[in-house]
Amino acid sequence: MSKHQKTKRLQMSFSAAQIAYCSNVHPGEDITDVLENIRVHFAAVKNGRGLPQMASGLWLSAKATKQLIDDTHKFDEFTQVLGNEGVRLSSLNGFPYGDFHQKVVKQQVYLPTWAELSRLEYTQQLAIVLANCLPDDVSFGAISTLPIAYASNWTVAEHRQSVVNFVTLAQFLKTLEEDTGKRIVVSIEMEPDCVLQSTTELTAFFKDELIPYAESVGVNKHRLLRYIGCCYDTCHQGVMGEDIRASLQAIHSLGIVIAKIQVSNALTARVATNEDIEALTQLFSDEKFLHQTKVFSSGRQTTAIADLNREDLIALLESASGDYCNNIDANTSIEARIHYHIPINHAEENLPLPNLGTTQRAILTALDFVSEHLPYAPHLEIETYTWLNLLSKEKDKKLALHSGLIAEFDWLEQALFARNLLAGVSK
Repeated sequence: MSKHQKTKRLQMSFSAAQIAYCSNVHPGEDITDVLENIRVHFAAVKNGRGLPQMASGLWLSAKATKQLIDDTHKFDEFTQVLGNEGVRLSSLNGFPYGDFHQKVVKQQVYLPTWAELSRLEYTQQLAIVLANCLPDDVSFGAISTLPIAYASNWTVAEHRQSVVNFVTLAQFLKTLEEDTGKRIVVSIEMEPDCVLQSTTELTAFFKDELIPYAESVGVNKHRLLRYIGCCYDTCHQGVMGEDIRASLQAIHSLGIVIAKIQVSNALTARVATNEDIEALTQLFSDEKFLHQTKVFSSGRQTTAIADLNREDLIALLESASGDYCNNIDANTSIEARIHYHIPINHAEENLPLPNLGTTQRAILTALDFVSEHLPYAPHLEIETYTWLNLLSKEKDKKLALHSGLIAEFDWLEQALFARNLLAGVSK
């Protein structure tokens, strides 16, 4: 490693207090619920880590955000709770618009799309909240948002409108920075089966659509890229089977700010028999969240399943084997990469079945890239929103949740320390 690289790594560091977790793990669409989650859950995790203050990747629904915008008393209470509980509000999750913990979420999480005015207005309101709460020593705030829409039934007209809305947002964020002195970067988060699911699609969207349209209406490339960036979810791109280093390099090379890295871990499974499929789907199929599944053979994606389920996996294995039965030859198997967020500290040895694995390596590769290439510090946010599913059999779910989140932080701190990325700690 060159002297220049070593110097850059020393500059590129995170304090323990800068690492956040995404609060979409906690149910709560109303602002009253959000405040209670901060007092009960955020405070317990912060205290468990031995910190007086801690960054928060807070999820605010459209309902909660509007309550803050419309009622100054509620906003004052909100800021008072942030101060009392040691919350450094540096990023927001602006992906789920409505109730993220209703009985069935599935594809509803992608509504409204970026073609709809309600999505634009919600994101603008989030930016106002964040700009008014962002600590003075934080260079920019980040808001993650959906990758335009779920791809099924998406139209050309809707796509054109989404481009217009993103450019309108960039102009709004410029004015907001002029008024408040706070820069907010709205960050597009790629996700399997959405309009932008791959790095190629994301970079093409910026290069071939967003930037040209912005310039056609008088918004130059520099201004657009100052306010519209990328939220890089390591689970999502792990499910896609992407080369994480090459993916991040492609985004960075285009000048797109990687404003937030959602540190997340996906499930993988090698299935060869009916029993494998039964065991996998009994554990991880659920009626609430969508678990997009990409199927690989010899390291290449061969097909996809819209949502993890027994029937589709059986059909794919039948096709792969040519003659499906309960005991297929051991050489006939498929690899499934499943959009199911599992704790980031979990590897193969922590999983309940011997044929299961994780995409944890994607997290470590992303951190390597940050240490070696980025001249700025993206927000780091652990996102394991499925904890309540995973803890369904625990007697004390609250204690188990807090302990699990703290264990995730411990693992991430160790990974940062190994890369000289943890400020105030030397090897």
